[in-house]
Amino acid sequence: MKRTITFLSLFFAFAISGFSQSYNLIVFSEDGDAFFAYVNGIRQNDKPETNIKVTGLNAEALSLRVEFENQALPKLKQNIMGENGYEHTVRIKKNAKKELKLQYFGKVPLNEAPKSSATSVAYHTAENPVNNSTSTNNSTVDHSRDNTNTVITENGQTVISSSTSSEIDPTNVSVNINMGGAGMNVNMSGMNGNSSTVRSTTSTTVTQTTSSSGNLRTTTSNSSNGQAVNRAETVAPPTSAGGCSSAMTNSSFEKMKQSIESKPFSDTKMSTAKLATKNSCLSVDQVKEICKLFSMDGDKLTYAKYARDFCVNKAEYYHVSEVFSFSTTTDEFNEFLENK
Repeated sequence: MKRTITFLSLFFAFAISGFSQSYNLIVFSEDGDAFFAYVNGIRQNDKPETNIKVTGLNAEALSLRVEFENQALPKLKQNIMGENGYEHTVRIKKNAKKELKLQYFGKVPLNEAPKSSATSVAYHTAENPVNNSTSTNNSTVDHSRDNTNTVITENGQTVISSSTSSEIDPTNVSVNINMGGAGMNVNMSGMNGNSSTVRSTTSTTVTQTTSSSGNLRTTTSNSSNGQAVNRAETVAPPTSAGGCSSAMTNSSFEKMKQSIESKPFSDTKMSTAKLATKNSCLSVDQVKEICKLFSMDGDKLTYAKYARDFCVNKAEYYHVSEVFSFSTTTDEFNEFLENK
């Protein structure tokens, strides 16, 4: 009995030790450029990512290759000597010559690794097909479906054309054609052959009007049976020439701020802040709050320069200088604004 217990104890200890002999690799882009990560020549992510974590690596040495979704950007390569039991981080950043490079950032023990927002994939040696879907407003649009909607604007009216594939019997086909208000019915019968796929298309004319507040849109749809349907919906106000018209809500900003603040290293905070800002619109006060998350004046200045293009009230952007501790930093920031 004692031998059995001893054997089981050794077995489980060996098994646990075996499972721990692996490491993770995080690769992230500071500028938010989406990429594919290749480990030992095998693509690990099925769709472009800006931040990816490859788990379950157990070979000490590996080759890393990065290919960007934007094919105008260069391919990057680097050999890495991993260490089991750790989470290693490599960042994509620009050097002093503004050239994109892979740079080893550091390592932390797996059991002490902070929670990461990176997309996690298990290391694999066989590639999956590339995912051609794109993400829009947190929902995935699949480009491979047979049913499609085409939106065409003509003379101030939006025509939405819906196409649907269906199986019909070609021996008895009825086609309705409406051209400029004149209708025509065509019946085709007696045709020989097997069932085939025929695409039928319907068009709906939609007239859109916008209230004076700019936030309410009333849509009138003329259906195929001639009946009008009115629908009101709230839409975002039109953006200004600078790309931003209103700052993000307080609740959204707090989530963004917490995400940046949770990062343990200043470089990771900076890359997260830039990525979050790239898809947002901020007020001067919100930019100042993000700057205060950095302890060094240099980091505050770097972010302040980056965030200006995403600020809704640029005329008051000089107030951001209030977060700097040194006058030299303020002078450099003011010079930056003068050249804008």
